Amino acid sequence: MRLTFLGFSFLALAACGGPKSDAPDAAPAPVIDAKEVAAADGYGAPGEKVSAVAFWSHPSVNFQGMLLASTNTGLKAFNIETGDVVATGDGPAAALLAVAYSGTGRAAQGYAVTESGGAYQVYAIGNEAPSLTPLPANNSAAGAASFCVSGTELYEAGHDQLAVRDISLTAQSATISDARTLASVSGIVACHVDDRSGDVITVSKDGAIKRITPSTGEAFGLTLVDGLKADASALFLTTTTAPEGEPGGAIAVLDGKNAVIRLFDLVDGHALGAVRIKATFDLDAIISARTISAGYANYGGVYRDGALAVVTEGDGAPIRLAPWNGVLAALSLPLGETVNPRDPHPAAKDDGVLSIEFQQP
Repeated sequence: MRLTFLGFSFLALAACGGPKSDAPDAAPAPVIDAKEVAAADGYGAPGEKVSAVAFWSHPSVNFQGMLLASTNTGLKAFNIETGDVVATGDGPAAALLAVAYSGTGRAAQGYAVTESGGAYQVYAIGNEAPSLTPLPANNSAAGAASFCVSGTELYEAGHDQLAVRDISLTAQSATISDARTLASVSGIVACHVDDRSGDVITVSKDGAIKRITPSTGEAFGLTLVDGLKADASALFLTTTTAPEGEPGGAIAVLDGKNAVIRLFDLVDGHALGAVRIKATFDLDAIISARTISAGYANYGGVYRDGALAVVTEGDGAPIRLAPWNGVLAALSLPLGETVNPRDPHPAAKDDGVLSIEFQQP
């Protein structure tokens, strides 16, 4: 892994003849060349407060994927193709939200996990028809600043450490174990699980992006970005175009005050560029943002290569959706294939091919 340091700090010179100070002037914010990207859709009612969003992919029908949103009135699920609210979940408004899958392929079951008031709430997501069914959970949260979930583990970030809980998800209940410390990582803003390797990606407020191996707790620095203001982040899994088919992807980091989303390569941490959501004929530009999320499955239509969701604090629809291929096109980056979260361990290329060996009599 390569550790990359980006950005520079500058000390302002005192004005000639002016009063001197023992403390240096504040360093100017780095100028970011953010490319503009159009949002294809806006979801939610104007004025609705959205604190977190997450994507769910249907096991067999691309255009039945959903975007889940934690709002001030509870959990909602939007059909990605139409933008209609197709399911709601009973329960208090939650600041944190993640989606996990149990099983792979068409038999996989999806779950939405929220945290509110010091307790976790788990919802089973309906495959046959859109639904969010609350499940009893046996454990309370520890006030995590953020969390992320795989099919069998729940990772909590807070108090300068990453902790892990075992989580068992069924159609009837969710069992969550007590937390145990996995690694010491300061100032974590968000974490994400790479479904292919099981590694955990952490993003800290100071611009440190790390990859952590759950089996050992060992942390590898992907990049340390000087001057980066990290308010939220998202993980996008793809394959690479060169060499073809290798595991790749991007980490998107949100500077909410400026609504700038900076992208970094998942493999070696190098900077890929930055984007912001521009105005279109029916949607205002995003001036400030609260959080982001990435969906890396085929959701049909313009979202066949995945999508980036941005939650705005401004006017109009609170959630904007931009096609992932539009984000990469704005940055002149090649488009690899998305990684279906329903099948994080796809079969090898030769699997399923019948080999027949002929022998001479």
